[in-house]
Amino acid sequence: QPHVQRQDAGLRAEAEQRFAAALAQREMLVKEVHHRIKNNLQGVAGLLQQNAARHPELAVILSESVGQVQAIAQVYGLQVGAGGPLRVASVVEAIALSVQRTFGRPVQVDQGTAEVAAFLLPEAEAIPIALTINELMTNAIKHSVQADVRCALSCREDEVQLQIRNAGQLREGFSLTQFPGGVSGLGLVRALLPRRSASFDLRQDADTVLAEMVLKAPSVVREAG
Repeated sequence: QPHVQRQDAGLRAEAEQRFAAALAQREMLVKEVHHRIKNNLQGVAGLLQQNAARHPELAVILSESVGQVQAIAQVYGLQVGAGGPLRVASVVEAIALSVQRTFGRPVQVDQGTAEVAAFLLPEAEAIPIALTINELMTNAIKHSVQADVRCALSCREDEVQLQIRNAGQLREGFSLTQFPGGVSGLGLVRALLPRRSASFDLRQDADTVLAEMVLKAPSVVREAG
């Protein structure tokens, strides 16, 4: 009987080792795929930039596409080093750096309290939210007069708030209802954000334009523990 028990324990240990090895190999393969996707997307962005240089009349449209492709690439780049869902703060920081490189303009990011770091983006939400943040930061830079764009994260209970400010003035009578869902700008923001778990507002606040996005569960999840 003791011999049989030792044999069973040995078989279980061997099976657990095989399972752990299979998981490690799967994780390595997933990271490699994410790395290759990121590199391929950055290659596409480079081709678009070359086309923009050759065709100045299309530069504005193509630069918008470059930013969107780079935003998606940032998500895949973060997933290479992550072992699960991405942190909201990490995605905001990565997109801010990407926008800075594209426009050569600073984007100041205040990640708020340490509590913000506990909020995660489910995999299905990572790319839509990244594209939304990219659009809001890009929009702020395009409509500010050489002033810094400021971005602040905060949280409470089960939601995260992202505020992006730029010096500027909204036109009289401005309303978000004037922008139906589309493929660029504020139309893209409205199309991407999940209606039940996210809200968005763009308003005048003294001498700045304030874009405010609030994400709730299931668009964000507070890390357990």
